[in-house]
Amino acid sequence: MAAENKKSFLKYFSTWRILIPIALGLSISGYMIGRTFDVDLLSQLDWGVKTVIWLLLAILCLLLRDFMNMLRLRILTLGKLSWTKSFQNIMLWEFGTTVMPAFIGGAGVALITIHKDGVELGRSTAVVMIASLLDELYFIVLIPVLLLIGCVGSACGNPTVAGVTPGLVFWGGYIYLSCLALFLSVSIFFLPRFFAKLLRRIFSLKILRRWKGRANRMGRDLHACSREMRGKHFGFWLRIFVVTMVAWTARLFIINCLVMAFMPGADHYDLFSRQLYMWVIMLASPTPGASGIAEWIFSDYLGVFVIAGLAPVLALVWRLLTFYYYLIAGSLIMPVWIRRVFK
Repeated sequence: MAAENKKSFLKYFSTWRILIPIALGLSISGYMIGRTFDVDLLSQLDWGVKTVIWLLLAILCLLLRDFMNMLRLRILTLGKLSWTKSFQNIMLWEFGTTVMPAFIGGAGVALITIHKDGVELGRSTAVVMIASLLDELYFIVLIPVLLLIGCVGSACGNPTVAGVTPGLVFWGGYIYLSCLALFLSVSIFFLPRFFAKLLRRIFSLKILRRWKGRANRMGRDLHACSREMRGKHFGFWLRIFVVTMVAWTARLFIINCLVMAFMPGADHYDLFSRQLYMWVIMLASPTPGASGIAEWIFSDYLGVFVIAGLAPVLALVWRLLTFYYYLIAGSLIMPVWIRRVFK
């Protein structure tokens, strides 16, 4: 059984799943850099101590985001995962996100790793669903707030991306996130019994019947976990939402730091609001980890903040910090985690 579970887990990380996002991302980056980059522009950049400081701040934001995600995982699992296990789970979760289509994310991988680290199947399902819900709520809540003060709306007039009106893609992505958040909140907090029954019905199908016992156990655990979560006080939910906000804000501020490293004086608020616009589109991307789309949309929406030709280079640096970093970290951590849980 352990060998079968190990084989099933490794299917998420087949060679082609890893190579496809790398090929997509690097090909788009290479094309855009080759088309616009000029060596002479390096002399136009503001090199100095401030550049180093902002680059270090970008790395600090990356580490802060990882720490906050680890803290959130420990809170949601009620401390059942140690800091070491939380770190490994977050790295593998992000690894899964890089190799799966962006609109799916690494939830399936996280569900397996958290459960294998000793958390009940239903609780691990609830943890992943609540974490995903909090991520969606960050955008769902923040975007209307910024719209009210006229920040995000100013980005909607940008040129089309791949022939599609960005506003339509953006609002389509926003509706998708809202529907996903509604489904997750109803499944966890209002109708967990219905969700459990739905699982039983689905796994009663002949093709899925071999996993029916596990699905039934998941439904029971989820229902029990739902009752426990509904009984949590307001402070508990406020705490994990604040942790989520800090994690996402740190992730978005990485770009602010990279731009400020070479183009001091950029408007932080405008940069931040345009990234919200970008991320809603990226989260609905069909490509693994939004590869290709992320590099393209970075240059299209944030190119106005830097001198001509620099945006594709910054996009590559940004992806090195927020995408390839997790590919490398996940590749190194996965064998360690597998040896520990499948021994």
